[in-house]
Amino acid sequence: YGGELNGVSYSDPATVKKYARRAQLGEIFELDRATLKSDGVFRSSPRGWFTFGHASFALLFFFGHIWHGARTLFRDVFAGIDPDLDAQVEFGAFQKLGDPTTRRQVV
Repeated sequence: YGGELNGVSYSDPATVKKYARRAQLGEIFELDRATLKSDGVFRSSPRGWFTFGHASFALLFFFGHIWHGARTLFRDVFAGIDPDLDAQVEFGAFQKLGDPTTRRQVV
């Protein structure tokens, strides 16, 4: 499982230097580049970018819906209204401006 260098130790300074330099550059292992014509660059087709873009925007819009839903459900908390105040005040009773069915606040 360790590859061709499994269990091998080197004491020659040139060989150690070679492997240390390759480890810093991220290429300590020998990979078969000829079969798949790999050059170390990740490439994607237009279909891949299309899918990635749509998945990214879908996540963005999904979390936006979650965010705005939470703002609506917990708007009294975000406004700083005490949870024990429910017995005294009905939150949102006079919220619909211009609607004739909305109760009027006695001034």
